[in-house]
Amino acid sequence: MNPVDEAAKAPDDTRRVAVKAGLFVLFVMAVVCLPFLLLGETFALPLLAAREHQQLGLVVIAVVLLAADSVAPVPSVLVIDFLAMKAGWLAGLVGGALGLTAGVVLAWWFGRAAVGRIAPRFFPDSELARLRAGLQRRLPLTMACWRSVPVLAETSVIVAAAAGVPLRRVVATTVLPNIVIALTYSLAADHSPAIAALAFFATIAVSLVFWRRSARA
Repeated sequence: MNPVDEAAKAPDDTRRVAVKAGLFVLFVMAVVCLPFLLLGETFALPLLAAREHQQLGLVVIAVVLLAADSVAPVPSVLVIDFLAMKAGWLAGLVGGALGLTAGVVLAWWFGRAAVGRIAPRFFPDSELARLRAGLQRRLPLTMACWRSVPVLAETSVIVAAAAGVPLRRVVATTVLPNIVIALTYSLAADHSPAIAALAFFATIAVSLVFWRRSARA
């Protein structure tokens, strides 16, 4: 193939890989949403309510629930809010940050062990390597922006793991966002449920706007 033909083919290859990547992300999102559709999310708050007068037990239950968020229908925002309202903002911060980080580890393991086996059906090795390289270049920004967005928070970690991004990089880029999210929701919930709801939507809006502007840049 001459250089002119190769140059003409390159944009088509890029578009094809982008479409396949988009379909793969949609597939992972569907996997993340499936437990919510099948089981609902009403079981989490009763578990917390059963320990609402036992501060340490409440923190432990919250951490376990948040850790399972990637594979179980756990409303992470409500868990952190409930913990902060019943045990104080500091418990919400510590339990929320620990639980969210544990959830990242479990989501990475699930992405690597389960979804990673399916990824080659979407991409040959060369395209998977390109996807992994692209993810690693934008990993801190991607993880920071999507950590506060339901479904996309788990999806971003699972996709990164399936593409072969190492666990230490994923954890390193999510620790600070997890702390910020836990602190934001804990401080807001310590005041009132209305403030907590406002903080939730404001955090998502800021994340999406920041991601959009960075993508354009």
